[in-house]
Amino acid sequence: MAKRKVGKEEDPYKVLADQLREKKGVDYANAKLELTNGDGEIIEFVRGKDLARFLRAVPEKMDGLVQPIRPGRTVEDQIRDLVHFFIHKGLMIKADRKYKKPKPGKKRLVKFPRTLLLSQDQSWDESFFYIWKYERPTTLLYYISAVALPIVVILACLFPLAPWWMRMAFVYTLMAILTAMLSLIAVRYVLFAFVWTLTGHSLWLFPNMMRDDVDVFQAFSPVITHEVPEKGKSQWKQRLLAGAMLGGTFYLLYYNAPDADFLKDEAMKAHESLLDYLDLAGKKKKFLDGGNQSEAYTTTSPPVVDPVNATS
Repeated sequence: MAKRKVGKEEDPYKVLADQLREKKGVDYANAKLELTNGDGEIIEFVRGKDLARFLRAVPEKMDGLVQPIRPGRTVEDQIRDLVHFFIHKGLMIKADRKYKKPKPGKKRLVKFPRTLLLSQDQSWDESFFYIWKYERPTTLLYYISAVALPIVVILACLFPLAPWWMRMAFVYTLMAILTAMLSLIAVRYVLFAFVWTLTGHSLWLFPNMMRDDVDVFQAFSPVITHEVPEKGKSQWKQRLLAGAMLGGTFYLLYYNAPDADFLKDEAMKAHESLLDYLDLAGKKKKFLDGGNQSEAYTTTSPPVVDPVNATS
């Protein structure tokens, strides 16, 4: 990766901070920073563990910014000094999670908390969180989105006037995407239930898919995760009960499922209802194609009476 050229007036620490906030930089999340006066603001932060792990993998990024490694000085010292410089220059600030106990029914704390509090001690500690104090660098995607957003709004307003085939294609595309997403969600839960019931292992397809603190790309990464239960925690009783419940559910669904003709008829009714609701069945196609429907809206006007002849 080519190094970014630093201008005369550009702070090299700010340059590195921008690199850490790039797409391939340190994982981040958004949260509410609760202030002492009760107010709050939405901020972007990173975990100290993730920041340290990233810098350990690419220690050359710190060259020239902190003292080099020498006998008695390690990369951990470099990371500590770098974070101290970031804090001193107002690029980041140390914070801690507000709620330090897991939620009821949970065994672990969430990876990225939703509420943070400023830490009184601003020394480096990778078990804490670090808030970026300046706005994220503007990317090309931001400008593209700014231009595309009003265009999308205008196109949405013009949707009823679009050609019939275009509206149909748009609706079916959205329906296909929605069906694919719902099917994927169903598959991941069925796969997890099947594997966990048989083996006790936790196998998740797209484990971040249902999280609300990640972006679209992070939601589909990694593709799969596999966790082996600890010894003595196979949960065979719970698995046996879950297997019995799943078996009973599939049995009821199989023997009480409607026949194919009924499902086909209901699907056609739902399809026609949707098209009618969106006016895609061609009822107003003539009007949308430029036809004249003025006859349907004309009313009979009363005859014009000539006041001269009327008096005669």
